[in-house]
Amino acid sequence: MSSMCLYEAQDPDTTDPEYIRITEIIDRLKPKGILIERATCDANPNIVRLMSRHGEKILPAVVVNDFVMITGRYPTDEEVKQILHVSDHLIERKTHCCSCCIPGYECDE
Repeated sequence: MSSMCLYEAQDPDTTDPEYIRITEIIDRLKPKGILIERATCDANPNIVRLMSRHGEKILPAVVVNDFVMITGRYPTDEEVKQILHVSDHLIERKTHCCSCCIPGYECDE
């Protein structure tokens, strides 16, 4: 399995819909043992070098197995599925099944 790390600015915009989307994906994958690490931009020499050339516009950046794959944006759902080799149902947002709101019932995984 691939190892993915997201390098972000020191203070990312946590209200950005893309930040929220990727956070939700990370939260769904973590209980399954699939980790997407998050780190600040100064934690990787390759990212530091790119930032010295191109500035903060390269953030967020996605590094997979120590190779910079994406810069300037978060990965799409499809890219996460391909990089981490996970199925659609682990990435896609679930809609409520209605029974999850009834005490004693939970949504199917």
